[in-house]
Amino acid sequence: MKYEFVPAAEDSRLDHVGSYRRRLPVSLERMYENTLDWQHLPHLHSSSFTSIAIESAGAWGWRAAVTSGEGEQAATSRIELNLDRDARRWITRNLAGPHLGAEIWTHVFVVSERVLDIVVDFFVPNVPAEAKAKVGQAYATSYERLYDEDVAMMTERQRQLDQRLDGVDETQVLELDASITASLPQTVTLSGRRFVLNRLDGVDADEEGQWVVYPAQCPHQLGSLEGAPLVDGVVRCPWHGYEFDVRTGACISGSHCQFGRMPKVAEQAGTVTLRWA
Repeated sequence: MKYEFVPAAEDSRLDHVGSYRRRLPVSLERMYENTLDWQHLPHLHSSSFTSIAIESAGAWGWRAAVTSGEGEQAATSRIELNLDRDARRWITRNLAGPHLGAEIWTHVFVVSERVLDIVVDFFVPNVPAEAKAKVGQAYATSYERLYDEDVAMMTERQRQLDQRLDGVDETQVLELDASITASLPQTVTLSGRRFVLNRLDGVDADEEGQWVVYPAQCPHQLGSLEGAPLVDGVVRCPWHGYEFDVRTGACISGSHCQFGRMPKVAEQAGTVTLRWA
């Protein structure tokens, strides 16, 4: 078991239903970044959050209306998260909705540069004494799933940050046999950077489409685009839902970020070539 559930002690707050403890292979910087990142909730945690409408956000935390479930099962809560860096703690409060009054206190302890211990305490009002352990375990199980998904994102982001290059060797050229068309998309490396090579559908059924190349990581927070479907020339980041037109590099979902400098791709005499323009 990757985490530990600790039932509430007899002398704890009356509304304390238990604690969740876990060691995470991430830095404090990535942890705070993830805590303030409200945008990823309905994308990375789609099984728990359907949508989020932000009311206010900043270095202090965020406040938003969050919907879970769909149809008749849909429920909306108003949630506020306050981050206290000095105390290495953040408190998530349910201000309205089905879990009104519930608070989740997360404390973080630095083990090493990229290893943290977290202790998450669940405070839920009006829970009978005989039901506290069951309610606390349910919260812990939910947090286990959320942190599994978050850790995957945080560690991949750190890996990408570690591999970033400051410059581009403009003399490098990549040549590939055009037969790779049968196994698109392909992830390729040029000047130490990873790109996705793909082809847009042709206008006619028997027409070969346009070659396109775009970064293997989203420019927002370096989420992986390698496995993201390419639909009508648009690729969507699985972490935050940002959508990019791979022909122009522009974000078409409302953000100001865009793809950086991209290599040019061309096919001639059975060879596909990528080079810096």
